[in-house]
Amino acid sequence: MTVIRFPRPRICLECGEQFQARDDEVHFCTTECRKAFNNRRAVRGAELYDLYMAHRFERTEAQAAGVFKAINRLASNWREEDKRQRAGRKSWRPFRRIFDAKPYLGAVRLGWMRAGR
Repeated sequence: MTVIRFPRPRICLECGEQFQARDDEVHFCTTECRKAFNNRRAVRGAELYDLYMAHRFERTEAQAAGVFKAINRLASNWREEDKRQRAGRKSWRPFRRIFDAKPYLGAVRLGWMRAGR
């Protein structure tokens, strides 16, 4: 049986313009908007990655330097930038999409249990 999907109105996550999409996974009106959104995330994420890895694996030095405070300051600055330049639209994907794609992130890890025992 063939399923016919009718276009539904959407709001582009990048520019905020309305567009029509048949697929629920389409969130951008153009390739340019998709690239701009993802490029911003990549640039911001590079800084965040380095700081978070230091926070997680170089804890003593990171705490002394205030790395977690810096992480929060970056996030606040980025949100303010979104409000100014993007009419307040979020510049991040919903966390549920990440959890849906990687269910193990929400799983409880039982470190004391081993496979086969």
